[in-house]
Amino acid sequence: MLLLGEILIDFLGEGGQALEEAALFRPSPGGAPANAAAAAARAGARARFAGCVGRDAFGRLLRAALVAAGVDCTALIEHDQLFTTLAFVLPLARGDSGFQFMRGADAALSPDHLPDSLFAGAAALGCGGVSLSAPQSRAATLHALRRARAAGATAFFDVNFRPRLWPSASAAGEAAAEAIALADVVKCNEAELELLCGTTGSTAARAATLLRPGGPEAVLVTLAERGALWVSPTAAVEQAGFAVRDLDAVGAGDCFLGTMLAWWAAEGAGRPASLAPERVARALRRACAAAALSTTRLGAIAAMPSAAEVDAFLART
Repeated sequence: MLLLGEILIDFLGEGGQALEEAALFRPSPGGAPANAAAAAARAGARARFAGCVGRDAFGRLLRAALVAAGVDCTALIEHDQLFTTLAFVLPLARGDSGFQFMRGADAALSPDHLPDSLFAGAAALGCGGVSLSAPQSRAATLHALRRARAAGATAFFDVNFRPRLWPSASAAGEAAAEAIALADVVKCNEAELELLCGTTGSTAARAATLLRPGGPEAVLVTLAERGALWVSPTAAVEQAGFAVRDLDAVGAGDCFLGTMLAWWAAEGAGRPASLAPERVARALRRACAAAALSTTRLGAIAAMPSAAEVDAFLART
């Protein structure tokens, strides 16, 4: 499978209730699609990552972290003029309140970095909304969605709305709509679902409004500690969350997506619209378990659990 988009260093704040109150910041490799690639690889999948870092110490750190997780980084570009993107984060903050970005090389990913050979034989593509917030990486993301579907891969798009990266919520929604039209499966959280679909109706009913002939066949809604929901024309399946003592929520949704992608590749899942509810339920349970486990550790890429660790966790619950 192929994941592409932002890759960055999360500086995790410690102490205080706001970024400006943090006593210190600890660097941790991250970025949503990079996290998901690590999660997929740790789950046993063959995962490749395409993105752009600076030719600097943080870029080297990110490459090493992905390689250590088992991710193929031959499509990770090093930029000579731009620094590796940084993000300052409060680990247990929900939504965007605990994020501040210093945008760098990740925004330089372009369609020219994505040859057709990247998509050949891939079971799935994973990409997300942060890359839509800069012109060049937006073009790369839309190009990748088109090429993935043409190559027969299932295209997953994670809305991943970060208000600080956009001039307005409506601009983000319009950009997301363009990508959603090219995706087979859309992943979002409840706040992002509200951005896309408003507040009228149940979560499942609103998610169903994103389904389109020739467009998304399924929607994954993550519900934080309450679990996750899958909605397709043939199934609406909800999985409860797992109670854990969390230390760091950064990357949990990415872990969920990466685990789903690994399951997709391993199972040869086929078209999202035709998946039987019982198959979806098994996948959701495993993905929710992996995401819960990831919150019990500090960091993002470093926190992704192995398949054996998820197996052991599920055996205890």
